[in-house]
Amino acid sequence: MDQEQAIRWLSEGRFGRFRDAAGGDHTRAVALYNWHLELSTELFSLIHWSELLLRNAIDACLGAGQPQAPLAATWVLDFEVLRPWAVRQVVGAVERLPSEQEITRDRVVAGLSFGFWVALLGRRYDELWRDRLHAAFPHERPSREAVATVLRRLQRLRNRIAHHDCLLDVDAGSAVAEIFALARWIDQDADEWLRTVAPVERLVARRP
Repeated sequence: MDQEQAIRWLSEGRFGRFRDAAGGDHTRAVALYNWHLELSTELFSLIHWSELLLRNAIDACLGAGQPQAPLAATWVLDFEVLRPWAVRQVVGAVERLPSEQEITRDRVVAGLSFGFWVALLGRRYDELWRDRLHAAFPHERPSREAVATVLRRLQRLRNRIAHHDCLLDVDAGSAVAEIFALARWIDQDADEWLRTVAPVERLVARRP
């Protein structure tokens, strides 16, 4: 990729940030861009694991003893558990399901956005946290505020990666530490396993 191609394919505004970080050297800027792509991919994979751990832990906690169907018999359509905005998110997830699929709790949970889970740890659900939701994070007994803070940061990072934003100003090491903390609060074995499969820390050390 020569300089003209870099500008045409990536835009001056985008590639220029990498060129500036590389001291104006085009070859180093391309190497930095490719490294940045690897970093984005690895961080997104860790966030992927975090979201799965989170939603399944919450569903196991709030849905203990509940059936897969009908939804009205589960927490996802319980107006004493969820606020109206959250119920609308559930309805939206149901509407997005293929018509030939049975509507089950599992399928609806899988269709809810990361923002849904972040909101569920918000201040408005403080009573739910005290009564039941804290049990989804049985290790080290984190506060609701601590969990919510980590989730909000991961949501912002997830959105930046999804929109191909530049992450050169992101402290990837701190982000990974928070992902490990979230996993540890949910399941200590998950934390240990993620540490063995996540090369992010080694990748950060290899930044051109």
